[in-house]
Amino acid sequence: MSLNAPSTPGLSTAGLNMHYGSHQVLRDVSLPPLAPGTLTALIGPNAAGKSTLLRGIAGLQKTTGQVLLDGVDLNRLPQVERAQHIVYLPQSLPERTRLCAFEAVLSAAMAGHRGAGFAPGRPSAAVLHGVEQVLRDLDLTALADRPIDALSGGQRQLVGLAQALVRQPRVLLLDEPTSALDLYHQCQVVEAITRATRERQLITLVVVHDINLALGFSQQVVVLHNGRLAAAGPALEVINQQLLRDVYGVDGRLEQVRGRPLVMVDGRLPFHSALG
Repeated sequence: MSLNAPSTPGLSTAGLNMHYGSHQVLRDVSLPPLAPGTLTALIGPNAAGKSTLLRGIAGLQKTTGQVLLDGVDLNRLPQVERAQHIVYLPQSLPERTRLCAFEAVLSAAMAGHRGAGFAPGRPSAAVLHGVEQVLRDLDLTALADRPIDALSGGQRQLVGLAQALVRQPRVLLLDEPTSALDLYHQCQVVEAITRATRERQLITLVVVHDINLALGFSQQVVVLHNGRLAAAGPALEVINQQLLRDVYGVDGRLEQVRGRPLVMVDGRLPFHSALG
């Protein structure tokens, strides 16, 4: 099924529902269109359904309703074809592997070519060039021969991002890519995601635990609460006193601190802010 000549450009969902057994996790989630070249933060309390929504969009768990990319319902496509358009990067990446960074990215590149006349064997010059290019783009060339299990957490996250980008997706789904990273590596990963989204015109949806981090790097936010869509739109319009009270149960407000908007509760930062 072709994704050319879209009737509705971008990624959206319509009436998306998802169950774990008899328990309904997502309820009628209809995301507005997320445009190419934009980075959207997916926020909400614990157990709101954020990670579940990413997996449902990626087709890794069964949903009812529609997942639309340029007007095409991806739920009607074979999973192998769907995976050519959407890449999902989980929160935790494997640490124990004998692969070096270059081999890990190369294996992802080869996997990304299996849907279209893939033949096992040596990678083509084009595939090797793509691997080298994405390693350069993420400043990983110097680490190419380093074993994955010898890398820091931030470096492993960048390798994971390289594995996603080398597959040349339209949509990038990232589940808390900065979790458990120190300040330096959080900034490094956020900068890499932002740059890749802009330069590659990706539709990037990122689960973020820290509201102030979401305010710092995303063009818009999507807020989930109890498996439902609570709000969606520009961050400065969506995140307000009413939403903080209704969704997070806190009495907070948005304040300008040194020219930057931050959520404050009782005059203090309620969450660790990754960007200062």
